[in-house]
Amino acid sequence: MRKLLIQPHQNNKPPGCREIIINLTVYLFDKLKSNDKKSKYWHSFRNIEELRSAGVKLKPSETSGVKDITFSGDTLKLPPIVVDDSTAAKFLNMVAYEMCPDFQNDFVVSSYISFLDSLIDRAQDVKELRENNILHNALGSDEDVAKLFNEISTDLVPSEAIYSQVRSNIQKYCNNIWMTWLSQFNHDHFQSPWSVLAFVGAFLALASSIIQTVYTVLSYHADSNKGN
Repeated sequence: MRKLLIQPHQNNKPPGCREIIINLTVYLFDKLKSNDKKSKYWHSFRNIEELRSAGVKLKPSETSGVKDITFSGDTLKLPPIVVDDSTAAKFLNMVAYEMCPDFQNDFVVSSYISFLDSLIDRAQDVKELRENNILHNALGSDEDVAKLFNEISTDLVPSEAIYSQVRSNIQKYCNNIWMTWLSQFNHDHFQSPWSVLAFVGAFLALASSIIQTVYTVLSYHADSNKGN
């Protein structure tokens, strides 16, 4: 069961232009702050809801292997998972297996559960994972799923190395204040096509009003000059 859960990581498709631009922006900001001695990326890891507010997008990974977790550009890819009545027992047994003193391993399952627990705090986090086809809830309510991961992750000893690069990349992205503000504005005001259309309509109306005002003022001055 553990071998089935830990599948070989498949190579992802080459990043698109949008991901390259975002990665380059984060890299440049990282370099600008590299001279600051206090600029060390510690993982004040956020849950799914806060990551979404910061502009992070969610997509299912190409495989269901628990190591197939990546963060590129602004997209976090997670392996699809089915949560049902047997999930807690399976995970807890695999965690106990990894903690056996005569079993040499890198605590992959323990690290995976801890990683999911850092993403899932409340029912809203589970809902976001469901809506992005990452988590299939066959257990019950979203509250039950959130409670399950919060409970089975207690007292785990994960490996800090397994998802360190993913955590670091997410932290760097979230530390980029300008990008976070832009994403937050987009998240708050442009969640539906209607809000985008309303913004465009308001912008055009404002631009038209400004042009009309400028034209009226210029016409008035032109008429005044002719009268003189």
